[in-house]
Amino acid sequence: MRSFAIVTGLLLLTACPKKTPTGPAPSAGVGCPPASGVYIASYLTPEEGSKGGGHTGWVLPLHDRTVDTLDGVIEYAQIDAAAAQAAGVPAPPQTLWLMLANQAPCKVTFGSFYAAAIDAPTKNIAYGIELSGCAPPANTAPETAVVLASAEPPGQCSVVAPKLAGARVGDMTKDGKWTAPTKASAIPPVIEAQVPAHDCTAPACEKLYSIGQVELAAGKPIAWAALVNWLAVGDAAKQCEWKAETWSGFFVAGADGAPVKVTDGQDHPLALFGVLADQGGAKVVLAVGPGEYTAYDYASGAVTVGRHLVWLRPHPDSYDEIHQLGPDCP
Repeated sequence: MRSFAIVTGLLLLTACPKKTPTGPAPSAGVGCPPASGVYIASYLTPEEGSKGGGHTGWVLPLHDRTVDTLDGVIEYAQIDAAAAQAAGVPAPPQTLWLMLANQAPCKVTFGSFYAAAIDAPTKNIAYGIELSGCAPPANTAPETAVVLASAEPPGQCSVVAPKLAGARVGDMTKDGKWTAPTKASAIPPVIEAQVPAHDCTAPACEKLYSIGQVELAAGKPIAWAALVNWLAVGDAAKQCEWKAETWSGFFVAGADGAPVKVTDGQDHPLALFGVLADQGGAKVVLAVGPGEYTAYDYASGAVTVGRHLVWLRPHPDSYDEIHQLGPDCP
């Protein structure tokens, strides 16, 4: 599939909330912008063997267009501003800052607009603009970063990532076999109360889960990410044919502190990326998924959609893959 590291980076991120990058410690500058000024950037590296060129570096997705065919369309192309405007690509804000873990906000420099062909069942072209002037991610894996629109450095704004608050997942052996969990930490009671009842008795069925939690103050969660699987365990030689029922979602603390599930602003279910906070407390809740993200303004225990972007349409299997906790299969 011609989606480069764009989809891959988001799959890695949303499958493992505990690995979400954390923002820098507050420093000089202003606080967080509203959700309408929160963007997501991806670090691209061309796929091995890809044709038609590619790009290595940060890009800012801005638009998506479905097409009937990709015949004659190269995988990745730089385009000029006129072509971008004709394709419906909105202009980015004048001043953007890229947020990387444990680093001060980095002011980006805009490069060329780009068009990337996505050869999926729904053929589409993803558009955006290349960014420079900021360091690459700390490792060579595809990465995702928060980008903020702000006239001044948003040094008082931090991206607070979910930390693991409960987990029960299996292990993969060196020969590629999945084994049932031997240890677990419990689901937080306030989230366990949200999980639907399900008959599941080991060893024929294994209840697997991974729960993330964001706290701005000790003992006072502000948001949760939840993923639960009920895995039907069958023939060990056919583990990639095992079926799992899944349940997932992310929640914010309501006015009374109890979790409230967020469903608005999602063409497909999204996973909690983190909470943007400054000296005034939590300001924005950010959720991501394959080719899509939504930034929500958070106030008085409620969220409202501030920015929602579908910037590519990957293979439909991508939406299911991020909800799987069982065997790691191709």
